[in-house]
Amino acid sequence: MTTIQPTPASTEELTYCEVHPDRETALRCNKCGRYMCPECAVQTPVGYRCRECVRQHEDKFFRGTQNDDLKVLAVCGGLMLIGGAIFSAIGLGLFLGLIAGFPAGGAISQVALRFTERRRGRYSGEIGAAGAVIGGLAGALLQVYFRYNSLLAQVAQQNGGRESLPGIPFDLVFQGVITDIGLLLFVGIVAATVYGRFKMRV
Repeated sequence: MTTIQPTPASTEELTYCEVHPDRETALRCNKCGRYMCPECAVQTPVGYRCRECVRQHEDKFFRGTQNDDLKVLAVCGGLMLIGGAIFSAIGLGLFLGLIAGFPAGGAISQVALRFTERRRGRYSGEIGAAGAVIGGLAGALLQVYFRYNSLLAQVAQQNGGRESLPGIPFDLVFQGVITDIGLLLFVGIVAATVYGRFKMRV
């Protein structure tokens, strides 16, 4: 009589990603040993690591506080408020906007780093770039607005103050700024330079 032998159980145990428990994986972080799926794995010069270990390593470089981020926003925004107004008033154009953007961005980021004693947070680059964009566009808007009001005052003075000319609508001021390609190029290059400087590790 033939007896049926039971099939031996597989000795290989299935393992799953600790972040995504529904994903089978055999990949492990080479630092902490946790299982991770390809989406969670980060390739580093020393092999694959999980995002948590990579973040812990990056935290050594990101020592900035919330106050430091506020300083970065204020410095980048304030300096670009002046820079955007000057650029809009002079009308440097595309070529000079391209040339002036890089040194202006480098100088602004250096001032911001001095204010924070060279401390940077994880999002200091994004905050500095946002401050540069907001400040630059706001400076240009204010410059156009005040220049137009100055012209209105001169016209009113020449007419003896008899005519009251209407103020310029905000949408026209905004349209005049966003159609200035040279200004937009200048602001964009400054923002990109500030972002890159804050992301540097040295």
